[in-house]
Amino acid sequence: MNTRLLYLLLCLTLFSCGLNKKEASKTTSIPVNTPFFNPALPGDNPDPSIIRVGKVYYATSTTNEWAPYFTIYKSTNLKDWKLVNHVFPDGFKDMKNQWGENNFWASELAYDAKQDRIYVYYSAHNREVKGNPGLQCGIAWIDADQIETGKFSDNGPVIIEDDCGAIDAFELQDNGKIYAFWKNDGNGCGKESWIWMQEINESRTKLLGQKRKAYTNSQPWETALVEGACFFRMGDYIYSLYAVGGCCDARCNYKTGIARTKSLENGTWEKYDKNPIMVSNDKWRCPGHGTVVQSSDNRLFMLYHAFNQNYDVFVGREGIIEELKQGADGWPVLHNAIVANRPKAELDFFDDFQKDKKLNLVWQWPSKLQRPAMTFESGLNLTASKDNHELGTFLGQYIKTVDFDIIAEVETSAANTGICLGGAILKSKWPGELGGIGITASKQGYTVFSNLEGKYTVLKQANESLSGSIKLKMKISKGGKLIDLFYKNGESDWLKFYTLQFDAAKYVPWGMGYRAGIVVKGKSFEKGVFKSFELKNNESEGGELRRIDGAK
Repeated sequence: MNTRLLYLLLCLTLFSCGLNKKEASKTTSIPVNTPFFNPALPGDNPDPSIIRVGKVYYATSTTNEWAPYFTIYKSTNLKDWKLVNHVFPDGFKDMKNQWGENNFWASELAYDAKQDRIYVYYSAHNREVKGNPGLQCGIAWIDADQIETGKFSDNGPVIIEDDCGAIDAFELQDNGKIYAFWKNDGNGCGKESWIWMQEINESRTKLLGQKRKAYTNSQPWETALVEGACFFRMGDYIYSLYAVGGCCDARCNYKTGIARTKSLENGTWEKYDKNPIMVSNDKWRCPGHGTVVQSSDNRLFMLYHAFNQNYDVFVGREGIIEELKQGADGWPVLHNAIVANRPKAELDFFDDFQKDKKLNLVWQWPSKLQRPAMTFESGLNLTASKDNHELGTFLGQYIKTVDFDIIAEVETSAANTGICLGGAILKSKWPGELGGIGITASKQGYTVFSNLEGKYTVLKQANESLSGSIKLKMKISKGGKLIDLFYKNGESDWLKFYTLQFDAAKYVPWGMGYRAGIVVKGKSFEKGVFKSFELKNNESEGGELRRIDGAK
């Protein structure tokens, strides 16, 4: 048998989890030399998952302590992605009995062709349960033709570990049965971490039979835990990619390994003797926790997360895609040499609130709070508050580099209305305890503020009577370590109002990146009016910059 024929037969045996005859009948081939852009999912998109439904790919990612919960992205070529929906657009209000409180992690998509439904497994902390046992895996579903515009129906928590909690659930359909896999969060309570498996019913509401251990950290290179496991079939084997180590902050040491079995029933897993197959390199740090998808021409691609080495951990873990290829020894491997090649211009964002009828999907708010009240009348009218440790009402979005401008045009009112870089309160009780630094304008003048130390503090104030529209700008530079704040009144040039050295590492939230956004501080009956918002990466606003006397 010649090499070409052998390769063809091998390709025909490739089978990714969730693939089926209905999908295979449609063409979604990816040209062999496709120049993928990475990051595929720029910004804070950890624990990504990917499926194919016919000609379309869908992906999701962890949203941590931000609402809406769990992104839904769409692509037809694995190169260009668009945010089209969220699993829970209104946050906890969309969950069964509003059961989830925080730790919105590891959403994982699965397509059931027989039902033509898409299921999503996800992790959250049950507000009724204290400590690690509160980490539970819920499951929600939606008809496949509704995923881009509809709402998921939530089954609530299905996978529950009374001891250390359950996270990182994954589904594999094999030999007519549906299996759920998950990690018991042993490292969170001083015990071993295992990948467990159990059959689940077709409605994904109940586990069947007895749960069984799959594998744990057992090789010398593996550290104190194993997690983020995904599963797919290739040839005679079911393979599992998994992560070990610390995932989520500057001390991370995440690595990726692979294991395989010929039968889920016998419970015997063989780990690759050349593990780990993916480690940190000079471009990306701490890669892992992803999912494999198969194109109709039988090629495998993995979407996983990693920190961009140039951005430290301030941007968060971004979604990276690369092809998974079979090595000479038969094991599928990753070449671990992806470069960051997505053009910076693609990362810019502009929102003309005066044309909007509803809020763009990129905007987020703290996960424990309800969706902020707002209307669109000649701009975004955002209701003021003193939430978030006196910061006010906040809407933010991912930062995608560490050198960027935040620019907004606001209408002056009684409320302090402006822009903000959102991080975490120092020594916060939980990672979603929002802190921020920024500049606002009101009828009484300009204010530069910070509550990152836990108390709202005015850094500089200029009392003057203001009216009409004002433009505000924050320039973050020097790799996130320098902040300049400006305002622009009418046709004047940008006026530098305040400058400070910023310790970005001090306030980066655990497991998350910073957010750039808008803020309104005031009484609950007051509103801030935003006419536009812009996020410009590695670019500065044109015009001569003029320093104000007394600027720090």
